[in-house]
Amino acid sequence: MAIWGKTSGAESRPKSLPMDSNSGYSREFVTATSKGWVMQPGTASAATGNDNASADPEILVAIRNLSVNFLSGNLLSIDWTDGAYADGATFDLVLTFDEEITVTSATRTANQVVTNKVFVLLTELGGTDMASDGTMACQYVSGSGTNTLTFRGVRSQNVAGFLSFADNFIHVNGTATLQSDSETFAGILAESGTTSVDSIVLDASSAASGQVNGAVSDSTTIVVNNVGGTIAVGQVVTVNGEGSAPAASITSENGINASDTSGSTDNTITITAVASQTSFTVSENVTIADDIELLFSADAGEVIEQNSVSMALEGPDGATSVVSSTAYRTGFGVDTFVGRVNMLEAGGGYGSGKVINETDGTDGFAAESFTVDAAGLVTETQAGSASGSAEILKGVTTA
Repeated sequence: MAIWGKTSGAESRPKSLPMDSNSGYSREFVTATSKGWVMQPGTASAATGNDNASADPEILVAIRNLSVNFLSGNLLSIDWTDGAYADGATFDLVLTFDEEITVTSATRTANQVVTNKVFVLLTELGGTDMASDGTMACQYVSGSGTNTLTFRGVRSQNVAGFLSFADNFIHVNGTATLQSDSETFAGILAESGTTSVDSIVLDASSAASGQVNGAVSDSTTIVVNNVGGTIAVGQVVTVNGEGSAPAASITSENGINASDTSGSTDNTITITAVASQTSFTVSENVTIADDIELLFSADAGEVIEQNSVSMALEGPDGATSVVSSTAYRTGFGVDTFVGRVNMLEAGGGYGSGKVINETDGTDGFAAESFTVDAAGLVTETQAGSASGSAEILKGVTTA
């Protein structure tokens, strides 16, 4: 496991791949799925060997339920096509995530109506004073079920100038939803746990409940008593966190490690057979202490739903802005000494700037100096021709 991990952090992506954005094998093209780390097909700049975006992804590292155990999907980068956009022209934003994202959104329209839609709001700035002349709602248009979503807006202000992010949010209006394999997108997280990051989980609207009658040890058979309601095949098994019993009371072997407790609340353990209303079989081996209260539900656990997601609190660690003047667009990584020679051994720490010759430990090879391509930055500061200044989308002008 030394060359890959099982968390959403960038360092968990297979380390056999470079962090160099100029490479078609860069780690930024690797996505977490329920099957493990994969290289998505059909990515134009990636060396996937397959230009069919509908093809099955290439599995690089098989880890069952990897994305499920992330708890929250993250936005990694954002991109667009540079150019001058006339009044009435369409403008596309392409957002890349670390998981496949399922979107429910009303059909995109050419106007600014955002009812029941997922959208990103941009501001049209006048080039003279860099003040807002109006907004443009880039509405979700395609990509559901993949890790790349496209949002499209239509310019509506007849002004020469620039575009900027209006509020740095992905908005989810009305009945629209964003869903990932890890059950939520940008979920509300609590303090770190032992096997994964904890999250706030609400109890399901349970169809039945019961108390473990006799400790379960690495088995798929669970015996319960004090049953309320009807236990049935297909129901999701979760822990009732009320009272003194901890919510993380189910330990399972889910292909990642033998002491993972995420199955207690992540809705992955299901009932596969019912021998009686006091004995049933579940989908994987579990260990549960005696007297733990369980919930059995058809609709899984409830979630706390957000109506907007900050793009300033995203990135692989869930705490990095992907829309700032130091963020990089898709295809441009923060290529540093660490990224360039990450497969080599740096003597005296990365700060030494050289690979040490092991013969005497003093002589070394100086690492290639490298400057990040400024064209890859997401935003830059632009001054107005008469007054004012603002952070604009780099490479884009309006005509």
